[in-house]
Amino acid sequence: MELFSERLLSEHQQAWQAMQRHRFVVDIEEDRLPAAVFNRYLVFEGNFVATAIAIFALGVSKAPDIHQQRWLIGVLNALVDTQIAWFEQVLSERRIDPAEYPADLPAVRRFRDGMLWTAQQGSYEQIVTMMFAAEWMYYFWCQRVSERRQSDADIRRWVEMHAEDAFYQQALWLKNELDRCAMALSEKEKQALSALYGDVLQWEIDFHHAAYEEWPRGE
Repeated sequence: MELFSERLLSEHQQAWQAMQRHRFVVDIEEDRLPAAVFNRYLVFEGNFVATAIAIFALGVSKAPDIHQQRWLIGVLNALVDTQIAWFEQVLSERRIDPAEYPADLPAVRRFRDGMLWTAQQGSYEQIVTMMFAAEWMYYFWCQRVSERRQSDADIRRWVEMHAEDAFYQQALWLKNELDRCAMALSEKEKQALSALYGDVLQWEIDFHHAAYEEWPRGE
């Protein structure tokens, strides 16, 4: 019997492959990502970590029992203690002032608001689906890219953080949890989650496009 998570990967292979071969990913893989693009990405992604914290906190509040809550609280601790601290350090060292970057580009806003609104209004299963979509995708491209050289130490560390076993275990937990939840869902509910999964992959693609966008300064 096909696992629900595998069904999602099969149904959305086109979007999955589009993200795996995204310009941002390939530029890192080929060690040619422009510093300006990575700097923009750091601002956008750093801001999204705060949104991810809110999403996982909502997951804790909607989780069915203490076992899920305990795991999700561990994820929250990692986001607050590790990722937020890393962004603060790297933004400072690269002398990036987030205030100088637009906070409301359409693709950035769509990803942030779409994820947060769904977490606020939706179910535990929807939260798990969204975070599985994002993290499973991220692990796979980072694991592949980690086998190549990145001359920018900050880019290298970002890739490593998402290729390490700790991140894989987090993504795998989401995959297994989604499969567990799906066993109790109707086909209509599964189709709705599949559509959400596809939305998240497209939001991710557009979000990474945004790092290449330039905008007028001082206006």
